Amino acid sequence: MTSNGATTTAGEATTGGTATATSSANPKSLRVMAGIGIPLTLPVWFVCLMLTLVDAHQGKGSGGPLIDAGFALLWPAVFIGAFALLLPNRSVLPRTRALFVIAQYALLLLAPLLILLDGDA
Repeated sequence: MTSNGATTTAGEATTGGTATATSSANPKSLRVMAGIGIPLTLPVWFVCLMLTLVDAHQGKGSGGPLIDAGFALLWPAVFIGAFALLLPNRSVLPRTRALFVIAQYALLLLAPLLILLDGDA
């Protein structure tokens, strides 16, 4: 217990009576998440393909610019995931690796969203 009555546990620090986590993500778990995100690109690509075909069937028969942008986002997602997976621990901070993984999954989620937003544009 501290002088203000708050208890501290491993991985937490108290400031003014409130507990905040000070531990960062494990680099091994971040590598696993990046490694899962790379093959996850294939089902996301398939979903994008199905959304594009549905849009072409229901709309005017041709895709708009957001379809191209959606498919174009899948390549950077693979490369960012490969960077997060393959860069050695001593050359990149865990926070940077975590941002790479967040960016990878954000791009994977943004690709089908852009294709859905294309509509009849």
